[in-house]
Amino acid sequence: MPRASVIMSVYNNAEFILEAIHSILIQTYTDFEFIIIDDGSTDGSAYLISQITDPRVVKIYHSENKGLVASLNEGLSMATGEYIVRMDGDDFSVPDRLAVQISFMDQNPSIDVCGAAYTTTIGERAKVNPIGHDEIKTWLLFHCCICHPSVIMRNRMIHRLGIQYDINYPHAEDYELFNRLAFQVQVANLPICLLFYRQHDRKVSIQHRNIQADTARRVRQQQFYKLGLELSDEENQTMVELLEFRINPKDYASYSKASGFARWVLDQNSLYKIYNQELLNAAFSRCISNLPYQ
Repeated sequence: MPRASVIMSVYNNAEFILEAIHSILIQTYTDFEFIIIDDGSTDGSAYLISQITDPRVVKIYHSENKGLVASLNEGLSMATGEYIVRMDGDDFSVPDRLAVQISFMDQNPSIDVCGAAYTTTIGERAKVNPIGHDEIKTWLLFHCCICHPSVIMRNRMIHRLGIQYDINYPHAEDYELFNRLAFQVQVANLPICLLFYRQHDRKVSIQHRNIQADTARRVRQQQFYKLGLELSDEENQTMVELLEFRINPKDYASYSKASGFARWVLDQNSLYKIYNQELLNAAFSRCISNLPYQ
């Protein structure tokens, strides 16, 4: 039985797929199985995958596109490793990614989910997300602060909690999952760049931007329900402007509306005690002051 199961769902990634696969096969840590699911690709991706001969690779081919959620859940059900590692078919991992993440998980048995820093431009400064559990949990109210293809999870946690990706949250299934898990297990992010997160026109976040935005709104609303709040369209728009750092502190009306919204949420949190109050206040302050987490 391998220590890790790397799960990659592929749909029309022919331009990048071999580089993505190669980045896993050359890992310095070698005790893993690599589950590659071609989800009905029509661009030759399946053929390229079929040419891979490494015995650690498990190949699954769908005759038609079932969608990312179905493919990922299939991968979860097949995984035999102690750890489950996510990877996308258009990104690539640094050579010691598995070694670093598995070592961290071995040394921190209380952590069940761990992401990492990443870069979208080789040679430029990496994007470092919140590191500790309470801070991640707080920022997840605003946006997905765990990079999905950089994640490693404990397989026993997946089975113990019966975890699957939820098909009701298309194109933000990771955001929903991490919000759910943050209330059940300990999560972390490593401040070490382990992934190149490729940006291109066919990226889900670009192709399905409107659907993803609506789904993310629904994920956030589930968290606001925990605070006894249901946002109106106007309040949701204020929240979006906050999390996108679009508040103009020199515009009194904009600043006043955002500050009032933040005080409202903080007052509710002081009653329901869902988030660390100090961290939530700091998150709102950063958003209002246009100081993204980095």
